[in-house]
Amino acid sequence: MDLIKDLIESRGGDLVQALVGQAGFDADKAKAFVPEAGSSVMQALTSKAGDLDLGDLASKGNVDRLIGHIDVPGLASRAGVSAQESSRGLAAFVPMLLGFLGEKSERGGLLELLGKADDLGDALGRLGGLGKLGGLGKLFD
Repeated sequence: MDLIKDLIESRGGDLVQALVGQAGFDADKAKAFVPEAGSSVMQALTSKAGDLDLGDLASKGNVDRLIGHIDVPGLASRAGVSAQESSRGLAAFVPMLLGFLGEKSERGGLLELLGKADDLGDALGRLGGLGKLGGLGKLFD
């Protein structure tokens, strides 16, 4: 499942509005920026997952860590914006996207995004009896 793609499809209008309102993008630039920024954030998330505070996904520390691991000039080039616009766009985009991911993580979505849900589900399955306690085994099916 491509959680970032799903979030962009379902919440893309909100992300575009944030870029227009908070980062000064025009609507066309915002629409071009959203998928490219989503891809960049996904790469940063998967490489920096161990460094994130999963209890407060949209925290300033997490936002700063992720933005620090994004190739801003490369993103700017792919999205057709300046590096300065890309930086402003990420400052508006990343906290909002992490907030959406935080909502999804309550249902296991973040684990899926990071490729760990199957591993955790398998581990619970190998523990046998634990899967029967409170239906934990069904959380990861």
